[in-house]
Amino acid sequence: MAMTLRDAQNAARDIISGEEARPDRVLELVPVLRAGRKFGPARKILDRCAVHPDVVNNAELRVKVGQKRALCTYKDPDLANDKKLDDAFSILQSITDLDKTLDQETLGLAGAIQKRKWEVTAQVRYLESSFAFYYRGYRQGVENDGGYTAINAAFVSDCLADIANVPDQPADADLSLSEQWRRQAVAIRQDIIGKLPALANCPGKEWLHNQWWFFVTVGEAYFGLDACEAAREWLMKAAAVPDVPDWEQESTARQIAALLVMKRNLARQRGQQVDPRLEQVLREFLGASSPALESAVRGKVGLALSGGGFRASFYHIGVLAKLAELDLLRHVECLSCVSGGSIIGAHYYLEVRKLLQEKPDQEIAREDYIRIVRKIEVDFFEGVKTNVRTRIAAEWLTNLKMIVVPGYSRTMRAGELYETEIFSRVDDGEGKEARWLNDIRICPKGAPADFSPKDHNWRRAAKAPVLVLNATTLNTGHNWHFTASWMGEPPAGIDSEVDANYRLRRMYYPDAPPPHERVRLGYAVAASACVPGIFEPLTLANIYQRKPAPEERMVRPLVRLVDGGVHDNQGVAALLEQDCSVLIVSDASGQMQDLDFPSTGLLGVPLRANSILQARVRVAQFEQLSGRLRGGLLRGLLFVHLKKDLETNPVDWIDTHEPSPPPTVDPLTAYGVQRHVQRLLAGIRTDLDSFSEAESYGLMASGYLMTGHYLDDEAMGFHVPQQTAEKWNFLAVEPLMKDPRRDAPFVGQLKVANALFFKVWLLMRQLQIIGGGFVVFLLLLLVYSAYVTWDQSSLSRLLMCVGGFVVFVALAQLGLSVIGRVLNYRKTATEILIGIGMATFGFGLARLHLHVFDKLFLWQGTIKRLGRRKPAAKVAPVRTAGP
Repeated sequence: MAMTLRDAQNAARDIISGEEARPDRVLELVPVLRAGRKFGPARKILDRCAVHPDVVNNAELRVKVGQKRALCTYKDPDLANDKKLDDAFSILQSITDLDKTLDQETLGLAGAIQKRKWEVTAQVRYLESSFAFYYRGYRQGVENDGGYTAINAAFVSDCLADIANVPDQPADADLSLSEQWRRQAVAIRQDIIGKLPALANCPGKEWLHNQWWFFVTVGEAYFGLDACEAAREWLMKAAAVPDVPDWEQESTARQIAALLVMKRNLARQRGQQVDPRLEQVLREFLGASSPALESAVRGKVGLALSGGGFRASFYHIGVLAKLAELDLLRHVECLSCVSGGSIIGAHYYLEVRKLLQEKPDQEIAREDYIRIVRKIEVDFFEGVKTNVRTRIAAEWLTNLKMIVVPGYSRTMRAGELYETEIFSRVDDGEGKEARWLNDIRICPKGAPADFSPKDHNWRRAAKAPVLVLNATTLNTGHNWHFTASWMGEPPAGIDSEVDANYRLRRMYYPDAPPPHERVRLGYAVAASACVPGIFEPLTLANIYQRKPAPEERMVRPLVRLVDGGVHDNQGVAALLEQDCSVLIVSDASGQMQDLDFPSTGLLGVPLRANSILQARVRVAQFEQLSGRLRGGLLRGLLFVHLKKDLETNPVDWIDTHEPSPPPTVDPLTAYGVQRHVQRLLAGIRTDLDSFSEAESYGLMASGYLMTGHYLDDEAMGFHVPQQTAEKWNFLAVEPLMKDPRRDAPFVGQLKVANALFFKVWLLMRQLQIIGGGFVVFLLLLLVYSAYVTWDQSSLSRLLMCVGGFVVFVALAQLGLSVIGRVLNYRKTATEILIGIGMATFGFGLARLHLHVFDKLFLWQGTIKRLGRRKPAAKVAPVRTAGP
């Protein structure tokens, strides 16, 4: 009876816990664990097996165990990328001399490790090293390893040719580096098809007729040589082999599809066409599953939604609208969200989850995604209108709860409001009840019970996206991920060469210590949007334990999480970790403004310095993505942001004799928005209060128009069919965004949109008059009272009152500190005082704001009201000629 994966996992757990790691037993378990992609347990039992006396004293067995250790080490997803690749390479070096070895298995592993290093670092030298190892293995004879090192040497050679390919080079550049790599690949493939097909007919080699890898190796070689009929014959033999793990089929399909993409790139540059039969061969190989072919050719699509409060959320809705319109949302396999992006990202994910669990894959259409975004456009705006920021302070009981309940904070209250005011609008039957991350995994209708997006998405037309909510760990400074399956610090983003801090390992919820087997969705979103200094960090206690040193006592760190934007405000790292090859980055973060008179204050300078640091990180991240695109690691990249296409002009020094030429600037951006309007949209506050129609519609329209302009075949790396434009509600603001008048009511609304407080007072002259009159009245009353009652005794009483108040506050702080220590509230005296203040009179002010001033502000910003004045006539773009 064949061993099941569960049996192998249980046996591996026993060995890891102390049972003897007998070589025969370990080597029996490892293939089963590998087939189930359980590389972590396989690595651990192989590590123990490597020091077993039977292995240490047997050179042949030592090499065999070492090869399997290296493979499982570099494939273990729970290890940091740089360290596991270096460790795997070191394991190979420990069993042989890699500079001299001719062992094809070892050379193939070394080549695979170096190729993975290239994928992680985008450094071509690793790809060249990979080719060197594969090529040495190929030189030992394709018959000896079934062509494994040979076919990979040919593929890597094609990758190097694609990277070295220089656009616009002459068609007869036969001696170019790119052409040399390409010819090398052709020679290797010709050698494969000249020797390998006959191998299965040799005595003792009949077993090859049932080997998947043997057929696909020959089939890929023919495919690379454009021999369509022979490629079809061999690939169809492979397709007939039963019980091939799905991940092996996906890996092969993606490599052959990558060949097809490189052929298309070369043909396009030369003004030619790729033989259409090649695509048909790949389609037949994959069976009736057209989505599998499209997935393989397109690559894995990831969508990043940046931080930036509700400003970012509304901008992202516009981006989602255009992606739905172009029928691209169905292809998104990873959704990485930060801060404001996490709020809208979680909302969108819940709607997609409902769709995928109610409709089978073949029935899901473009209109379903358009319907989702239309619903979000309305529901999210209505949820934001409830004013989450003020609601946190507007309820007496919750303010009291923040004082009394240990660990309860404004951050947690914000998470609850996200659930009750926004996520509850998803019609999935959950209503306003608490939602849990481990309960929102997507199992699409008709999919197997063990559905895993990573394993099964590639055969679906409508992908089940992996939701990643990004936070930042104050303990280590690392990125922290919440997903529907696990939480913790992902290993991929940690470079052990420059980062010596410990890593809080990611844990799957069933393995987490109580009560962390489940995590509330609202709290995870709140942690991702936990702006330092405004919200308290989300604290997770009793999860991890460590010994700082062998002689020291065990420590249980308190994990404290803040806004994901502190570490990665664009959310790109998670997409790279998920191996996405097509990236769509929607960036509505707070980009740094230029200043004519920077502050010199004790607070102003650090804040400005932090803005500069964040801007530099953002630029470095974009440059990294551009480098990966140029290096062939990304097939497509779309990066849209609120300041796209806004001019950058040089500033001349005083009395210069060589003035800069006047800028040639169209008043409209390339996507059709007045530049001064786009600047105002980019400056809207990154807050969690209510947003008016003018603000929210303007942001949505900006994201929609911008994405529509810049998203094309070249940006995405695949063909994007044009679709009929939809009539979105937010496009009602488009005429106002094109209006050139700088004194238009819509512009006036945006001019105060950067203010955190008193926006309605800045908008309404009536309130300014009433408020000013009230202040003047109070001042006059104060002066009159002082004039009537002032004497020496009054001064004494005033001083005594001030002194008494100071003493009272000091004693209150001391008393509350003592109470806090006794009751172990983990709250400072200041926090308790603030809570008392909010619970006594602060909530009243918050209620007044919600029911009076906030309503006035929302009314002021309605599109119907702002659009009453007839827009100015269209004017032709004005261009200022240079000298």
